[in-house]
Amino acid sequence: MNTFSSEVLRKLHQNTTFGELNSDQFLLSLFAMPQMWAQVPLIAVPSREISRRFNLSEDHAPYFHFFDMQGNYRLLSEIDRINNLPVSERTARDRSLLTLDERVSIVYLLINYQLPAIFPNRNSPLPTWYAVGGDLSTFTEEDSLFITRTFTWYLNEVQHAIRSGNWGNANNVLQIIKKYQLENCDANLINPNRLRAEFTYNKLRIFHWCRIGYMLLGGLLLMLSFAHIFFGWNWLRHASKAVVIGIFLVFLYHLFGMGLRWYISGHEAPMSNAYETMVYVSWVTLLAGLIFGRKNYMLLALSTLFAGIILFVASLNWMNPQITIIMPILHSPWLLYHVSTNVAAYGFFGVSFLLGIVNMLLMAFASNKPLAYYKIKELTIINHMSLLVGLALMAIGAFLGAVWANESWGRYWGWDPKETWALITMVVYTIVTHLYLFQKNKNYLWLFNLLSSLSFSVVLMTYLGVNFLLSGLHSYGQTAENIPLILTLIALVFVAIGALGIISYKKGSKLQGLETESTTKWILSLRKNRTKKSPSLFFDSHSSTKENQKK
Repeated sequence: MNTFSSEVLRKLHQNTTFGELNSDQFLLSLFAMPQMWAQVPLIAVPSREISRRFNLSEDHAPYFHFFDMQGNYRLLSEIDRINNLPVSERTARDRSLLTLDERVSIVYLLINYQLPAIFPNRNSPLPTWYAVGGDLSTFTEEDSLFITRTFTWYLNEVQHAIRSGNWGNANNVLQIIKKYQLENCDANLINPNRLRAEFTYNKLRIFHWCRIGYMLLGGLLLMLSFAHIFFGWNWLRHASKAVVIGIFLVFLYHLFGMGLRWYISGHEAPMSNAYETMVYVSWVTLLAGLIFGRKNYMLLALSTLFAGIILFVASLNWMNPQITIIMPILHSPWLLYHVSTNVAAYGFFGVSFLLGIVNMLLMAFASNKPLAYYKIKELTIINHMSLLVGLALMAIGAFLGAVWANESWGRYWGWDPKETWALITMVVYTIVTHLYLFQKNKNYLWLFNLLSSLSFSVVLMTYLGVNFLLSGLHSYGQTAENIPLILTLIALVFVAIGALGIISYKKGSKLQGLETESTTKWILSLRKNRTKKSPSLFFDSHSSTKENQKK
């Protein structure tokens, strides 16, 4: 019930609370006073266009506004029209209307006590649970009367408790309902360990705190990395190591959260919807950062921040964090193999996206520094390695997906939008990774890093665009209500990257020549000026730390 109430409130109101009421208080109040809640602006309206079309409030509308004076449902004709359309022909407005219709239907079911199903029937051939307002004809007359009278009794006690503040009698009735559930659940579906795990998961809000941890620790590590470059204080490196330990602990907590969700859901893998896959992409992005950023804290800091941003997007209202029974077609071990490898590739592509931006920033604003070329070349090598890992995972995931498609739909390839864009992603990144063949070209570093950043737009189209803009076998009815805003923000990001690419080209296109010109002179000058006691090219082991830093 704790999970159900939070999911219902988020679905209806697009928020985790209603005023000062938490989700449990909201649901209990709605059950106890349904007529009052029918007049409260509760149901979130997807868009202003729909508000104007049906004369509704812009943000939230009360339930009774969806019916005319004769009690006719005002959305009925539009919903019938949409349901008669093929899925591929439905527009974004149509999908938004279906989402609104779903919310109205949920309120109807709650007000009429047709949700939730909390009473098991031991006489059913299959383990089936029923709501108080549902069809109780399959129960014996004695059980049917018990269910209706007990639930009415409980709601009466709730109303008394709201006025008096004494919840003792209401809790006693709850114990009677609990006893009935335990006695009549022959399939042993009430698993105390899983119930405790689910309540713990709801209470801990693991991914919420992981998001905050990634944002704070990633930002702190980035500041320490820049401070170490400019000031060179030795204690900054020790402070950075402490922050890295904190990031790793949050990373393990993130992994614990995914494992706990996996245990609660009972799926082959917790990757059955957009929310779960984004949580997984965030984790893989940081995993890639830990692998390639062991000796480069700036890369690790950027990966940590990016992981936090992904979790932030996953927490937005248009993402559905609900743990549900997945579609029968998803009940396959190939789901784990296919989705985990494909989505893991996105994490490595995300790291390359960040590295490309960092290298272009260095080209644009630090191209006159003697060490700029070597720093850019080092990060470019890591960038190329990350792309190779991502491309390999993407290819493996595509083959595994073909096996899953054959098992589910009887064909290996069908040019579904998701399949098509996955192929486009592979082709684009194959071209980018093969740019190393042009390393002798003076613009190689700039071109490779620019394209590794811009190519991430194809990943976004494959992962988000197909699910929320196009219709196909991989969409599973998902809709996003803020698509125009999201597309605008993404477009602005890539316009900014393009502008950065122009600046970096103008200022840093000659970096390739530094290796044989100014950098060689710089190294020779260091050799000439080093002391006889110095065992290495750059540092004197007998000098102080500050002297070494100056050298």
